[in-house]
Amino acid sequence: RFNTTIKHLLLKPINVTNTEGIIAASFAFFFATFFLEGTKILMFYWTVRIQQNPLTYGQTSGTNQDLSPLFASLMIPSDLEHVKKRRLKYHFWGMMTHVFNAILGYIIMLAVMQYNWWIFIAVLLGSGCGYFCFGALSYSIREKYANLNLFRDTDSSHINSTCEEEPPVLT
Repeated sequence: RFNTTIKHLLLKPINVTNTEGIIAASFAFFFATFFLEGTKILMFYWTVRIQQNPLTYGQTSGTNQDLSPLFASLMIPSDLEHVKKRRLKYHFWGMMTHVFNAILGYIIMLAVMQYNWWIFIAVLLGSGCGYFCFGALSYSIREKYANLNLFRDTDSSHINSTCEEEPPVLT
């Protein structure tokens, strides 16, 4: 419905009864969805930091000669407790981002379930604009950490490359 009235928007006492109210609600849900896309990128960042090799903390360039695979076994962190605390910190902030992401996602879902087209269009535009703005950050994070071999190889064609064909079954 392209209505300008919404009864019980998210909570019973919240009612939208005029055009200014529907515009304000649309802007609120536009920005909520926009920032929801931002929290997805933040969650991606925490995941990357958790998976990062502890020997490369603070290093984002793979041009350093000490990062050679031959020397990797010789590079021992001075304090493993520091590495554990850092990973726990990244995991905690990832968990907090995930909780915020889930709560905001459910609030947006409940708003869309009002079946008001203005709210629905605002959510779609917020998602699109958020992905457009924050998607570039995702690519920059991938570029920044690409030399540290964080991203798993998705090509599994090398796994069975040495298997021989099965002999034909004689009947």
